[in-house]
Amino acid sequence: MRINHKCEIILPDKIKADFYIRRKSKLLALFKEDLEIAKQLLLERFDAEKVEKLLGDAIKEYENILPEVQYVGGNKNPFTQYLTGAVGVFSIIRVLEKEGFSYREIGEFTFRYHEILNEKREENLNKLGQSHSDQIFTPNYIQFMKDFASKSQEKVYPGDWILEFIDGEGQPFTYGFNFTQCGSNELAKKLGMQKYMGFICLGDFAEATAGGFGFTRTQTLANGAPICDHRYIQGGSTLRAWPPDDLEEFKNKSQ
Repeated sequence: MRINHKCEIILPDKIKADFYIRRKSKLLALFKEDLEIAKQLLLERFDAEKVEKLLGDAIKEYENILPEVQYVGGNKNPFTQYLTGAVGVFSIIRVLEKEGFSYREIGEFTFRYHEILNEKREENLNKLGQSHSDQIFTPNYIQFMKDFASKSQEKVYPGDWILEFIDGEGQPFTYGFNFTQCGSNELAKKLGMQKYMGFICLGDFAEATAGGFGFTRTQTLANGAPICDHRYIQGGSTLRAWPPDDLEEFKNKSQ
């Protein structure tokens, strides 16, 4: 470890590379929990024995992809969890591809997967007397994200998220972000899976629906736009995003 002229700690490449590997057991355990959702969906199409094999294949894919994930600050970056979550989705998609699922079928599968995943997370929060909506509209959270967005402009880690905070005062939304780079999208490019990111990003709508808040977006990096314009509305509602053809971000998709 060394310190540069800005008094920033510079981590050796090995420490960065080993971040996910050192946490492999924990990450795999979390992925296996989420695989119960994939199992539920796969049983609509295959028998139990076949499904167990596919789930085993997905775990192998996860183990193969994990060393490829870029380091973006580890536990100090709240978006690191989105990267490890994306690894799980990419792993499942690889299995679906090999089973002959069409592009559109994979899109619907990933959307339904995210719907159920977010519903379960919201149920768990409700049991604690909390909700996702309560969390993301607090002054402390909003200030944290303002600071995080500002820090992202320093572009410390290649393949990280880069975003601008958008104040909603006088606007029909509470606050928002304009992303000019997305870590999950960068990883998808590296893995040759970027064509699926437009579908994976629909999980943001599923999260908002389950969480009980409004979410809008007119364009995404995944669909070839220069930014992702996320807008959050406290007390708002969000329509189901599947099928996605009438969403602005799909109408504006670059061919």
